[in-house]
Amino acid sequence: MAAQKFSLTSYENLQSLWKLERLILDSLDFHTTTEQVVNSILTELNYLDPSYKVAVLALIDQENQVLKRVALSQTQEAKKTREVSNVPFEKIITPLSAKQNLCIKAMDENKTQITDYFPDILTPPISPENAIESQKNAGLKSSLIFPLQVRGKTIGIMIFSLTKNTSEIQEDEKELLGHFTDLVALAVQNSKLYSQLDRDSRELALANDKLQILDKTKDDFMSVASHELRTPMTIIKSYLWMLRNGKAGDLNPKQQEYLLKTANSTERMINLINDMLNISRIEQGRMKFTVKRIDICKTIDEAVDGFELKTKEKNIYLKIENTCKGVMVYTDEDKIKESIINLLGNALKFTKQGGITVSTEEEGNFVKVKVTDTGAGLSTEDQQRLFKKFGRLDNSYQTVAESGGTGLGLFIVKTYIEKMGGEVGVYSAGTNKGSTFWITISKTRPNIEDGEINQVEFVERPENEPITTLVVNPKKIG
Repeated sequence: MAAQKFSLTSYENLQSLWKLERLILDSLDFHTTTEQVVNSILTELNYLDPSYKVAVLALIDQENQVLKRVALSQTQEAKKTREVSNVPFEKIITPLSAKQNLCIKAMDENKTQITDYFPDILTPPISPENAIESQKNAGLKSSLIFPLQVRGKTIGIMIFSLTKNTSEIQEDEKELLGHFTDLVALAVQNSKLYSQLDRDSRELALANDKLQILDKTKDDFMSVASHELRTPMTIIKSYLWMLRNGKAGDLNPKQQEYLLKTANSTERMINLINDMLNISRIEQGRMKFTVKRIDICKTIDEAVDGFELKTKEKNIYLKIENTCKGVMVYTDEDKIKESIINLLGNALKFTKQGGITVSTEEEGNFVKVKVTDTGAGLSTEDQQRLFKKFGRLDNSYQTVAESGGTGLGLFIVKTYIEKMGGEVGVYSAGTNKGSTFWITISKTRPNIEDGEINQVEFVERPENEPITTLVVNPKKIG
């Protein structure tokens, strides 16, 4: 009769398998799944054969090389086994080296084990006497131990304890239980992976929140520090200028030399502070662009004027080759001038002989402004690293130590130009072969796209020429 009841082709058994699959795969949480596994299996088994009273799930702890109990069915018999046990359920930990234990043997041999003697599955850590006491208190007569495997890897065992003798257990019964435990292994493994992924995701989210707080704190510090530093540095610069120009009396050559070095260092510090302030504004979404129609060649002339004395001091040339004089472009005049000055300053740092040429050419709806030098040049690898924040190329520039610089200038140029609808780029034939940095500027009003600009304002100028104010969206900063 029992063999017929457990026939794998019977409708009741197939229905039990289907119900069990739905129950134990319903949750991906590890602890929920393990509880559902032991209770759901026992419910279905009791429907088929009421002699099944206790189900236990135990999993391997690879790190500690032990087998740990993780779930116990909520039945009266299960409670009775715990009433007289000297060891709490969660403390029943069996070393993988305990080869006489049938749980370990089932895993090692990947074969179902059967016993009518509780010490076979509980020692160690429970003494044989205490194991027998637990068995008698619950009225259990036999136990089946099934290994749990997923893709050929053993992950633990499942124990079924019954109120009937081992001689009464049929082969079809064991085979059906084998199908049940195959589902258990898959459900447990999936829930472990999901729970680990969920735990990792929460940890990453927490770490990301902390990083965002730190990043904001850093930005706030940079902004405040830069503002606080700029005022005294500007005052120092002013007094240095007065000293160098004889406002406090004549200076001897050595004093003039020292003052010049101090003034240059002060200028570098002010540039650094301005760069930090610009980065802070960009990343906090406070950078505004006032776009209007300007004569690009006039702006280039004004930018170049500030470098004539510096190029003479280095004994290198600086020339302009304007091939599109009178061409009007739409851009923020201050930002485009700052960008050209940045490119000129970059070229000046790394050009020891020869010189620098600024040229323009029209390309469709754009004007390309190029700054070409005869300086240190760039390797192909270094060209890929440019225009990134703090993107200094110490390995390729021999003069970087003496030239200073933060690596922020080109990043600021890239942000300015791209936010106004243009592009930036660089070309170099290699180290010691000079470089050409270029930017493009639109000859027509920039296309304002949703999501790229936070706020747009049109203000009529006296000459009826509209001004467009663009506010950088920090989420779009790369």
